[in-house]
Amino acid sequence: MTLHFDERDRASVIGDLSSSDEDVRRLAVERAAALPPEDAVVLLVERLGDSSWRVRKAAVERLVSSPDSRQVAAVLIEALADGENPGRRNGAVEALVLAGPRVLPALLEASGSEDPDVRKLVVDALAGIGDVAAHDRLVELLHDGDPNVRAAAADGLGALGQTRAAAALLQRARCDDEEPLVRLSALRALGTVETPLSASDLAPVFDDPILRAAGIDLLGREDEPDATTVLQKALAASSRSVRAAAMRAWLRLFANVDAPRSEALLQEVRAAALASPELVEDAVEHLEDSDLPTRLVLVQFLGLLRAEPAVVPLLRCARDEAVTEVALATLGTFGVNAEEQLEAAWGELDACARRHACDLFGRTHGERGALLLASALEDPDAELRMAAARGVARRGALGALPLLVRRLELVAPDDEIEAEEERAALADAIAELADCGGDARSRVDALLRERLEAATDSVRVALARVLAHVAPAEDTPLFLGLLKDPSAGVRRVAVEALGRVESAVASEPLRLALADEAANVRIAATAALASGAGEEALPDLLTLAGDPDPRVRARSVRGISQLPACDAAVEAEIRATLERALGDEVLVALAALEALREIGIELSDAVIEVVLARPEPELLREAVRTLAGGDAAHLEALLPLVSHPDWSVRAEAIGVLAERRFVRAAPAILGLLESERDDFVRGAILQALERLEG
Repeated sequence: MTLHFDERDRASVIGDLSSSDEDVRRLAVERAAALPPEDAVVLLVERLGDSSWRVRKAAVERLVSSPDSRQVAAVLIEALADGENPGRRNGAVEALVLAGPRVLPALLEASGSEDPDVRKLVVDALAGIGDVAAHDRLVELLHDGDPNVRAAAADGLGALGQTRAAAALLQRARCDDEEPLVRLSALRALGTVETPLSASDLAPVFDDPILRAAGIDLLGREDEPDATTVLQKALAASSRSVRAAAMRAWLRLFANVDAPRSEALLQEVRAAALASPELVEDAVEHLEDSDLPTRLVLVQFLGLLRAEPAVVPLLRCARDEAVTEVALATLGTFGVNAEEQLEAAWGELDACARRHACDLFGRTHGERGALLLASALEDPDAELRMAAARGVARRGALGALPLLVRRLELVAPDDEIEAEEERAALADAIAELADCGGDARSRVDALLRERLEAATDSVRVALARVLAHVAPAEDTPLFLGLLKDPSAGVRRVAVEALGRVESAVASEPLRLALADEAANVRIAATAALASGAGEEALPDLLTLAGDPDPRVRARSVRGISQLPACDAAVEAEIRATLERALGDEVLVALAALEALREIGIELSDAVIEVVLARPEPELLREAVRTLAGGDAAHLEALLPLVSHPDWSVRAEAIGVLAERRFVRAAPAILGLLESERDDFVRGAILQALERLEG
């Protein structure tokens, strides 16, 4: 099927492309997709120079999706020569890159243009595409008459990452007569092709202040005496960029050698640091203000040096989430030395640093760390107490078990949400201690049973959850006892635990729990029966479909879909129950739709009409997904939804109709282009039209 505007619509698009209103122009760009390709491409390339980035972006997207790659490539390459409009040139490069390998032949041909600016932009596009078929041509362009083209070619070879380019790149980098820009690009490209280079290979660049850091950065991929000598000297360089490059090279070298050699090299590095005290001082000073890659290098290098003055700065550096794990892992290698430094500085640390210190003490095993964790468990700051609990669990400090249980009993319910979070953290820590091996599980089990009866409701829930984790699976008497607890939370924990017990003993208590006064307990019992009891649970689930609480009704409906296949009479009863549920509250109706789809029961026309007349967008989206696999009549029923008031329903319906190639939907979808204002839906419309046209 071919989708085209009539002449009036075509004139409207062309007129709107010249509008002073940015949104009108952008919408016109998107509507241009329905014009004949030979017209659309020319108009879209013109819009690459639009003053609005949103219009330019839309033009790029439409060009990339055009089926006529030859015409698109030709017009875009022609646009590269537009020296009056940099935005149009840049947009053309972006579109060529996104078009990918299909425009490669045209780009390779254009790389011989007489205009050096065009050649340079063509090379940029080749680099962006990253197809190895461009490798040989890029090597040739390393000898282009224009230095900008040569530098771009070097960058392009780096983007391809082919080791066979190393010799040509090294030759450019070593050439004294070459422009520094080109040599620097060649050195950076050598870093991406990952070919081991010796210090002698790079000797010509080490004396050049512009190139030295980039040259140093290439060392460390292999262990050779000349390289380590160069790297030792580089650590004492006055240039911070050279020192940072040396640190990166040392880290790379350590990753490439065995343990004995690593120890010998470590002594060399530490000796170099002792000889240049400002190395550590400067690294510590710039931990906070360096960019992320450099900061990560500084953190790891300071870890190699085991520089004690770096302990507190490294901990503070951990507040950056991108650095947290690396900083803490590095501090963990300091062992008890880190604990000593942090104990001395504890009073100066802010709340964030103290929390990270508790994490660190979970990795170290010194006495000071244990004492600081115990102290932090009593701190007024709840977040610090939780961090301390996690630290205790991580180090497996079973001796701190009574402290954790006592802390759990003392959690004040001033803020119930925060209190519940702390109880959960403490319970998780206790459960983790139970998994430490030896007699840990039995010790935890015994202590919790002892404290269970006297605890408050909220604490009993937390203790019961841990007991469900540590108690033997066959200990059903414990959970049967918990089923009689006055706390609904405890009863729910008991139900969930019994649901994991493969025993006939659990079936009857679970059925009794279906009549529990608390909806959460009934929900848990419903889930347990559905997952474990098999076909015999069906009568209970059908009964629960009429429960007063919609959450229980929804869970029972989902449970029905988990049961094995059954005979026709039972299936008819299931169908009737699920179809009734489609008229229930939205939570229940959603569960019913999911269940019908899961079981494979096809909806009748009458039921479809009822569901699609409901107002809830989330239910309509689920209905669209349910009908997506149906026949033409089902797809026909979705047509009114392409103009539904809710954008998410429109997008879902349009997407399904396009996925099924339901071409009768094309006129309705095409008619939305001019009026649709939602960006996401417009994108869905354009993608749908492309699929339907194809």
